[in-house]
Amino acid sequence: MTKEQIKEVHQFVGNLNSALKNFEFDFIKKAWNHTLFKQRIGKLGNIGHGVFNHVYETTVKGNVENHNLDLINRVKHSGATLKHIKTNIIDTYAEITYILIEDGYYHLTRYRVDFHEGKPYLTDIYSYKDDQWFSKSMRDVVLLNTKYTAFSPKRHEANRALVNYRNAIDSGDFELALLSLEQIPPSLQITNEFKIAKINTAANISDSLLLKTIEEVDDSQNVNNIYVDYLMALYLNDSLYQDDVNVRMRMEIGISKPLLDSLNTEGLIWN
Repeated sequence: MTKEQIKEVHQFVGNLNSALKNFEFDFIKKAWNHTLFKQRIGKLGNIGHGVFNHVYETTVKGNVENHNLDLINRVKHSGATLKHIKTNIIDTYAEITYILIEDGYYHLTRYRVDFHEGKPYLTDIYSYKDDQWFSKSMRDVVLLNTKYTAFSPKRHEANRALVNYRNAIDSGDFELALLSLEQIPPSLQITNEFKIAKINTAANISDSLLLKTIEEVDDSQNVNNIYVDYLMALYLNDSLYQDDVNVRMRMEIGISKPLLDSLNTEGLIWN
């Protein structure tokens, strides 16, 4: 980025912070560039491109807008607190990180900022749980759907298992929920969502099963995803482990030590 672009990014962040603070819905909508997000998906082939366009226009486009506006709605209607914690300039783009604090929980959102026709825009959302950008997650899902079509036995098997899992969670049958998760074919478990669901579900059954599940999903030899590490340290109530995770959160996310100490002292959970 040029010095002028860096200056424009900081001005954009200031305007974005002001819009979030003053509930300026129109500014938030216009700040997101759908064209640049689509470009980040990359080549998918004719079938994959058709699947992506359909899913994006019918579902994802609205979900992205709702996610962005939800930051405002939670502050305006639910008494949540939204803080800008970091702006990071990285070569040709920038990243902006926010923390939303509400009763008992906090949420982290990181946006990517790119230039289009000389103006900065929000172009992607990073998921700390998946440890990747939303565009990458979408690409993986589209490629998976082109490999395992609606007629694929594995796709049917996975869909049935997910329905059974959600129904079991709703009815409070955590043992059945965990069993349902285990029935999803490994080749379709492409995100950390499944690891996280297994840990959270096992925690509602017994300590011994929680420990067993943590042993199964732990990948510390290759360095766990930061949220998976956070979750395991939380459930194990291991202070040394939690200290290590806190260091990672300060280094990788940019949360200041005073803010993180405050979150931990108040017993707030990263959700």
